[in-house]
Amino acid sequence: MSQQSRKVKKPNRHLARESAVEALYAWHNGGNDTAMIPSILADRLSQEDKRGQDEDYLREVVYGVSEGVAELDELIGQAVKGRSLRSIAHVELNILRIAVWELKFRLEIPYRVIINEALELTRAYADEPSRGFINGVIDKVARQVRQEEVKQQR
Repeated sequence: MSQQSRKVKKPNRHLARESAVEALYAWHNGGNDTAMIPSILADRLSQEDKRGQDEDYLREVVYGVSEGVAELDELIGQAVKGRSLRSIAHVELNILRIAVWELKFRLEIPYRVIINEALELTRAYADEPSRGFINGVIDKVARQVRQEEVKQQR
């Protein structure tokens, strides 16, 4: 048996992030009712096109964002000075929430990877002009919450 055929495929975090955007969008549109989360997650986990996703990471992101939404929205609000969060499309806001949550709580993920993943999600779920906005907001938050890492990368 070759080395390749024995390699175990790692769960896919990108697919988990896609499911998280969809789950958080449903949660947000359902009035941020945390009682909805288990059924929303069950639905996301049953999706055929999401086979192979990192299910644990999906749960961690959705619960982490939903439990810390006030703090995440505060950081996003500081980065979009003069603009109400209510003026941001729900899908964009939830992509931002995931990225900011990762910046704060998943320090092992480089901030540039977080930005890249958020831009990939934006490409899949929002329109082209949103990418510049998302990039700018995450970059501002990264400079605030990961100052040393950002300094080293510039």
